[in-house]
Amino acid sequence: MTTSAPTRSALMAGYRVLDLSDEKGMLCGKMFADMGAEVIKIEPPGGDAARSLPPFYHDEADPEKSLFWFAYNAGKKGVTLDLTRADGRAVLRDLVAVSDFVIETFPVGYLDELGLGYEALSQCNPRIILTSITPFGDTEAGRDQQADDLIVWATGGAMAIMGEQDRGPARINLLQSYFHASAEAAVGSMTAHYPREISGEGQHVVVNMQACVVWTLMNEQAFPILHGNSVERNGVFAGSEGMRQRLVFPCKDGYITLLVAGGPLTPSLKAFIGWMDEKGMAPQWMLDKDWTQWGPATFMNARGDEVQKEIDEIEAAITAFLKTLTKAEIYAGALERRILLAPVATAEDITASEQLAAREFFVPVEHEDLGQTIPYPGPFAKLSHTPLSVAGRAPHIGEHNTEVYGELLGYGPDKLAALRTVGAV
Repeated sequence: MTTSAPTRSALMAGYRVLDLSDEKGMLCGKMFADMGAEVIKIEPPGGDAARSLPPFYHDEADPEKSLFWFAYNAGKKGVTLDLTRADGRAVLRDLVAVSDFVIETFPVGYLDELGLGYEALSQCNPRIILTSITPFGDTEAGRDQQADDLIVWATGGAMAIMGEQDRGPARINLLQSYFHASAEAAVGSMTAHYPREISGEGQHVVVNMQACVVWTLMNEQAFPILHGNSVERNGVFAGSEGMRQRLVFPCKDGYITLLVAGGPLTPSLKAFIGWMDEKGMAPQWMLDKDWTQWGPATFMNARGDEVQKEIDEIEAAITAFLKTLTKAEIYAGALERRILLAPVATAEDITASEQLAAREFFVPVEHEDLGQTIPYPGPFAKLSHTPLSVAGRAPHIGEHNTEVYGELLGYGPDKLAALRTVGAV
């Protein structure tokens, strides 16, 4: 099957990224690929361990069919290289000399031990930007501590507020801390890129995964200062110290997220109550109430039991109304009335979303080896003059060895054969 090459973005065209990361940083390299950079994924001979991560295409456990690998390495080229060998390290130095960025997730100090730390790489290329994604940074407090997503999510504070109060803390069932760290790594790399274009000097960017999780906590960090207590683990509710307010409501065929609050949200809330009234389901006291002074900000100065009783009555009326409608009906009605709410979407809902289809969020990526075109989530941003793109499928093991080592580095057949013979590539 012959295919035309996918269109690449012009945003980072002409720049080259060496992606040495494991699953903690693969999204960072994928973001650079979406921006049009040439991203070379470097994995050990035999393949990266991330190729074993499920789920798999058609549930076939195969290193060439990991959907995780597909998703976070799309648009990259792929080569194999053994950095534990001196000849493999020499190859990497040659690659660094003709590259602009390096992304890595090794334990802190490992590349220094191999003679491939930032100081060594900057000798090969003073313009190189090395971005290191670490569990807890590279200072004494946490530089030697290793952690997976579960540990980082917990130590960052996110798990403490996820789940039900009478059960253990929960986590998101994806490697969410890795994705946050990858996105911050892309931002940090681009931040270092700007002064490099002026001075010609590269930098070493260090990303602390735990800090990335802390930054996701939003207003939870301010609760002890502003409220005198901490957010509790309340499942579908928000609140602390016994007072709680529902954020997720059941409806006819699923769930809806809705923050019931007045103040600046009064127009939305009044529109919702007006909709209830159209159906004859709005109690008169809800129609008569002055909502401009009602909401979380006013709860601090009120008696908790009185406020909780009122919250429960409001939520009971809203729940009764929502249970008469489907998610689609609620969403359509909310858009028409400018009400701030959202359906809790399943994976099937997302793939069938009219809004995402209109935005062309999903893009087709051809897998000629599978004889199929698979829809992928599109790029992380839409730009007018330099549109981003998903530039093709993820690479097979060693797929671009000859192109990168032979054409880019100019290695002749004898040198390539020698590297293959000793297992360096």
